[in-house]
Amino acid sequence: MTSKTTPGLRLAVVVCCFSDERRDDLDLGVRAVRDQLNPETDELIVVVDHNEGLQAWLSDHFPDGVTVVPNHEDRGLSGARNTGTAATQADVVVFLDDDATLRPDGLDAVRTAFADERIVAIGGAVHARWEAGAPPAWFPEEFGWVVGCDYRGLPPHGSEIRNPIGAAMAVRRDALMKAGGFSHRLGRVGSVPAGCEETLMGIELRRLFPDSRIVRIEDFAVDHTVPRSRAKLAYFTNRCLHEGRSKAILSAMVGAGAGLSAERSFVLRTLTTGAARCLGRGVTGTPSAFARAFVLVLGLFVTAFGTVSRSLTTRGAAAGTARPGSSTGRAVTEAAITADELVSVVIATVGRPSLLDTAKAVLAQTHRNLELIVVDNRPQRGAATALVAELDDPRLRVVEEPVPGVSAARNRGAWHAHGRLVAFTDDDALPDPDWIARVLKTFVADENGIVGIVTGRVLGTDAATVEQEWFEEAKIFDKGTEATVWAMRHEGATAELGEYGPHGPFFPYTAGECGSGNNMVFRKTALAAIGGFDERLGTGTPTRGGEDLDSFRAALLDGWAVAYNPLAVVRHYHRDNMDDLRVQSYGYGTGMAASLAKLLLSGPSGAWAIIRRFPRGLHMLLSPTSSKNVDLPREWPLELRVREAWGYLAGPVLYLRSRRHRVGSLDLT
Repeated sequence: MTSKTTPGLRLAVVVCCFSDERRDDLDLGVRAVRDQLNPETDELIVVVDHNEGLQAWLSDHFPDGVTVVPNHEDRGLSGARNTGTAATQADVVVFLDDDATLRPDGLDAVRTAFADERIVAIGGAVHARWEAGAPPAWFPEEFGWVVGCDYRGLPPHGSEIRNPIGAAMAVRRDALMKAGGFSHRLGRVGSVPAGCEETLMGIELRRLFPDSRIVRIEDFAVDHTVPRSRAKLAYFTNRCLHEGRSKAILSAMVGAGAGLSAERSFVLRTLTTGAARCLGRGVTGTPSAFARAFVLVLGLFVTAFGTVSRSLTTRGAAAGTARPGSSTGRAVTEAAITADELVSVVIATVGRPSLLDTAKAVLAQTHRNLELIVVDNRPQRGAATALVAELDDPRLRVVEEPVPGVSAARNRGAWHAHGRLVAFTDDDALPDPDWIARVLKTFVADENGIVGIVTGRVLGTDAATVEQEWFEEAKIFDKGTEATVWAMRHEGATAELGEYGPHGPFFPYTAGECGSGNNMVFRKTALAAIGGFDERLGTGTPTRGGEDLDSFRAALLDGWAVAYNPLAVVRHYHRDNMDDLRVQSYGYGTGMAASLAKLLLSGPSGAWAIIRRFPRGLHMLLSPTSSKNVDLPREWPLELRVREAWGYLAGPVLYLRSRRHRVGSLDLT
């Protein structure tokens, strides 16, 4: 690493705050930063997390030299950091906690570090400043991370690290933006001591920039206040529990290998030697060392318990086999959706030329408070980026997902989404201008917060060929003109949402009556509750489909309602030739059967749910007078029915093939 600084390197120091109780620490920290800023190139941004009183105090207290902004995203440290990042165009963003005071020459150390172009992020030294003067006698130094500070086992100065400690870290802004910022699924919200958002950031930076480095720079140092409230055993165990839960979410998102790599080394090396050292000191005459050894083991146990318990919860949700009528999906209470809500629209694509028209239609929505995330699912070609390059709109971002499959791409898009509502459409569809506005009306009318998904009507863009006329007449995508609510239990919906839909012989296990994947909008908490889209299903996998039906089923079984709004219209380019219809019909069969095979293999309850409905379900699939087939035009070729039936037979086999190569779904909590 070079030792010279980079001329003209622009730094933005972002301090996020939320509590009036930390005003003294915040005042001290802001003044320490101002003393080190280069007034010609640097800036200091203080982001206030939904506390108008604190924001007013800061504006009065620091009238000059400090930019005070409110958190424009959801409440929490991740949203506040994202707001600070968006508020600057600096080269490097330095993040400091509101109870951390920068030591002299800290920003000079940042400038020196980033003179090395290979460095994408750095972590500083975080020294504990105990309000009581010293840590409790029982506190093991290996658990300094519990109070957000350095701990025994950290790599030395200049070494590569997986991720920095959040109280003192710095990241190249362009890289952080490409990584999607900080995830709302992780991180502290108010006083809830969750974490791992920095870990996820580090993993994502390494994925996107494999030749880059994340290093520890001890000269970039802060003194971090540890109040008496955090010097209690109750806080210690609570923090360990939440850290374990966060690790489980992280592992579900990136895999246990990446998510827990540093933790395995920490347990095998640092904690084992730490416990032995404490016991040795206890034997030689330091009684408090026994207490430290006990707490060290306790912390390890509680953290592991948090990881295992949260992992089991995640798997249960992702499997979609919760007890019918359960309300687990609504365990998270959130503020009501507003008419001006930020909506994140995700388009998964492999670079079809029609993508440009779809993107234009989204950006032309009458509801302007939206972001468009185009997920390039074939990034090695770069076609998606080239197609939308002409669209000069700051609301548009292109992100990459090299793992093939629409589910993986949608999960990647949802991972980058900042809104509480995530809308999905396809790259061969054209949403009507009021699509998002209509969807929002449904969510706003949901006074009891039971609706997890809103779907809408899908009509053809044109009917230039007989094949397109057949498809439109068959109403494969079009679910009609009546507003309908689909739910396991008929309670909680207002009249404005529509009438409750009937429960057919396979409800909710096929869930095709609820809508389709080219017109669906998820409440993000509902998508998180079901573990995202199952990456073993969908276009781009051997199963060829079924991921949207699987997500509807999982949400219904998890206690959410699906509301169908026929006024929220998306227009679709129907297949215009027999070859494409043959492929599509086969894919409908394989996707449906694969989705049911997943449930069949999920356990005894899921298997029994399918087996006892099989006779009536078989009649629904094959009988020309069933609700599924009654709308098929008389001209509908027998060959297409045969192709679909063949898909039903092949679907379970294809699901098993896909299952061998896929992790499953993505936790979005």
